[in-house]
Amino acid sequence: MFKTIFATFSLLILASPMHAATIKGEIKYLGKVPSPVTHKTGKFKKVCGSEILEESLILQNQKVKNVVVWLEGKQAKKLKNKPGTYTLDQKKCAYSPRILAMPQGSVLKILTSDPINHNIHTYSFENDPINIMFLPNQDYTQEMEEPEVIKVSCDLHSWMEAYIVVTPHSYFAVTQSNGTFEIPNVPPGKYTLKVWHELLGEESRKIEVGKNVTQVNLNFTELATQITRK
Repeated sequence: MFKTIFATFSLLILASPMHAATIKGEIKYLGKVPSPVTHKTGKFKKVCGSEILEESLILQNQKVKNVVVWLEGKQAKKLKNKPGTYTLDQKKCAYSPRILAMPQGSVLKILTSDPINHNIHTYSFENDPINIMFLPNQDYTQEMEEPEVIKVSCDLHSWMEAYIVVTPHSYFAVTQSNGTFEIPNVPPGKYTLKVWHELLGEESRKIEVGKNVTQVNLNFTELATQITRK
């Protein structure tokens, strides 16, 4: 599931009165932007709408939404984990959210808000795969026991895609529409910052966190995935 890309990092330590360390950052994509893809829904248009715009790369002034960042390394193994319950909905023939991050041991709850059938299919190796038909008003829960990036698709509607990123602990974040992220309350130490995006790929950077704000800015320069347009 992980892909290698070319990227540039800048690391800046800013003074902060807080005792707890915070990692903040901004992620941009400076490469060529692929043409947007619109999927025709055909006979499902009454529920799905006639067209659905693909959202695998969402940019705002070159800033990237839906990038997942988390901490790894020897020091990261000591970080506390706080599992919870995280929800993935099937709404208007799209997954909400498209990118869902959660710490290992969390419960994945899958819902459907649509009045038509879906078939949810997860391509996982470390966690039990899911491949079930979803009827209206049905739900399903499963514990996600191991860290992994999991692709999700619907076998009935080919345009429906999502990703579940199971992280080793609770020190993770997903970038907002302005490309920013924040991981608060990080114990001082040396870590590897992992960065993942479904099209831009996966990157890592060694950082050292003290009792200040650590600013990590990343510029992706090319797509990691060969995109085929039909």
